[in-house]
Amino acid sequence: MIRRVLLAASFAAISQSCRPPEPAPIVGAPPATIVDAVVVPSSAPAAVVSPPLALVEPLAIATDAEGVRELCDDNLAHAKRIAAEVAKLDGAPPGTLRWEHTLARLDDVFLSISNASELPYLLGVVHPDEAVRNAAEECEKKTDEVETGLYLDERIAAVVRAFADERTQLSEERQRFLVQLLRELRRRGAELDLAGKARLRDVNQELTELGQRFIAEIGASTQSLEVLPAELRGMPDAWKQAHPPRENGKVTVTTDYPDYFPFVTYALDRNLARELFIKFTNRGGDANIGRLDRILALRHEKAKLFGYAHWADYATEPRMAKNAANAAAFLTRVRSAIEPAIAVELAEVRAEFKTAVRDPERAMIEPDRYFVNDRIKNQRYALDTKALAQFFEVEAVTTGLLAITAELYDLEYRPLEQVLWHATVKGYEVFSAGASIGKIYLDLAPRAHKYKHAAMFGIRTGKTLADGTRQTPIAALVCNFPAPGEPMPHEEVVTYFHEFGHVLHHILTETELASFAGTNTVRDFVEAPSQMFEEWAWSPEALARFARHRTTGVPLAAAMLESMARSRRFGVALHTERQLFLARLDLSYHTTTPPFDTTALLERTHDEEFSFRYVKGTHFQSSFGHLIGYDAGYYGYQWSLALAHDALGRFKKAGLFNKEVARAWRTQVLARGGSRDERTMLREFLGREPSEHAYAKFLSGN
Repeated sequence: MIRRVLLAASFAAISQSCRPPEPAPIVGAPPATIVDAVVVPSSAPAAVVSPPLALVEPLAIATDAEGVRELCDDNLAHAKRIAAEVAKLDGAPPGTLRWEHTLARLDDVFLSISNASELPYLLGVVHPDEAVRNAAEECEKKTDEVETGLYLDERIAAVVRAFADERTQLSEERQRFLVQLLRELRRRGAELDLAGKARLRDVNQELTELGQRFIAEIGASTQSLEVLPAELRGMPDAWKQAHPPRENGKVTVTTDYPDYFPFVTYALDRNLARELFIKFTNRGGDANIGRLDRILALRHEKAKLFGYAHWADYATEPRMAKNAANAAAFLTRVRSAIEPAIAVELAEVRAEFKTAVRDPERAMIEPDRYFVNDRIKNQRYALDTKALAQFFEVEAVTTGLLAITAELYDLEYRPLEQVLWHATVKGYEVFSAGASIGKIYLDLAPRAHKYKHAAMFGIRTGKTLADGTRQTPIAALVCNFPAPGEPMPHEEVVTYFHEFGHVLHHILTETELASFAGTNTVRDFVEAPSQMFEEWAWSPEALARFARHRTTGVPLAAAMLESMARSRRFGVALHTERQLFLARLDLSYHTTTPPFDTTALLERTHDEEFSFRYVKGTHFQSSFGHLIGYDAGYYGYQWSLALAHDALGRFKKAGLFNKEVARAWRTQVLARGGSRDERTMLREFLGREPSEHAYAKFLSGN
């Protein structure tokens, strides 16, 4: 998953939190502008007067709340100065507009907005200091205000249109930027009348604040069970050792990932597993349900303001799917491909559940899938997942992951000695061919007030500056893995590889424009590189580099590797079914006209799309963070997975460690970011048109 601030001109840029929309002025105010005074030139364009800010390390500035404000305010002020230069070109004589004075400068504006907001956005969801988190939220609102002013400034829109009318010969990347900028000016309100612009500002401001509160509520929500040690039957010994009884003689089991997933997978007391599932699902509470109701109403109003039938059509227009109907049709094709496998898996799971639970009144619910799948894999495929977890430990996995990517892409990682936002965070500078190309930070351990899922956050975006130098990218990987020294489930290893795929995409960028750098690509493609990289977490050749027993150092045995391979496909069908349910729910929320009961629609969609019984009294939507950033875009996980399987075919044919293929993937896809059409990039890499065939074949088990 990507969680990064939307680079203002990346249009389809990725972020689970999708740069929440823009704040607003007083209704009825005159059209907003970036600057107060404008001088319209009578002849040639004005010279560029605002050079890029010094290439400073953002983490050297934003060390406390005041530093966050300084980083934010200085970069936003710089963005406004550059925008003022562009606005002055409105009315320039025909034939005088040049790339370097117009669109190149607008990309500099978007870079400065990104520089202002990316690190604060990260700190707002990971920093232990509430004052820093509050300052980061303030920055997000300021950023949205500047970005809104940019898109609603009639003079800037006029300059872009005038430049386009002159039909200047541009490179492929620059032409793509122009086309998308014209589109986004329309989609961001440049063509609205005065009343429409005023209302858009109000809507966007409220959406920003609601989105912030929705995500913060999930992050602050850590619920728990108090259980007796005797009630931990089935739990791994290492897990129990890490959870000693408290003074009251009971063990605390929280809804944080390192507690939740092992508990619902291994606990023999399924009633306790159900109780923890309910608490996990209801994170965010009634407050988030109310916020979601308002968010959906505002999104629908905004879509109608621009002439769209609903938010889903508005949101999907810039993506590969183009509209909600195409996204829904794709989900139907995936469902058809997986349907036979769902029936087979479901019959096996139900039979095993009946044997294991021995309660005819107890229906299976969603977390029981983990429990039963684990039993089947153990019995049928001789895969003991508790024993397997002993061969993975987060620091060893990190060392192996860095070594694998260094080998594949000719990289070097040098540890950084740096004071960061938390003592557990580690940093590395990344080198390629002897030159520094960026930095990465790994924040892997759970803690209070920290983002609860796993995601890559941008800290700084790559760009080729006017003088030819590079602003190198910086990324942070935020996860919630078991503590160092503790066993790490293989599923978490796969998650680590997935998220690091996003890091590679961000760090290996070579685009000219910040607007297309790294993961600034369409949302229904952006997961493809990270999903493809999951394959290395299953590869015996890759696992041999780091899978060692955490206490004895013994390598992972061939027999266990074979069990992993044989059991891998079991559970894929029901897992995919759940992903389809989430995608359908997301689309349903954004194609249904508000107001409506989001819990009732959740229950109805669950019953139609998922094979497990809905649990009355739960409201999953309150903790479904993707609704804030991947709004009407959750289908993209399946869409991009189809592309990932297609691209993976070339690696599998040549070998996962084939340097030639890795080099082609780096230069033709990862380095290009969003600077080319996604199908064009894949066509170049594959030597043919991309296809869903490989994914359909995988889903059908052939």
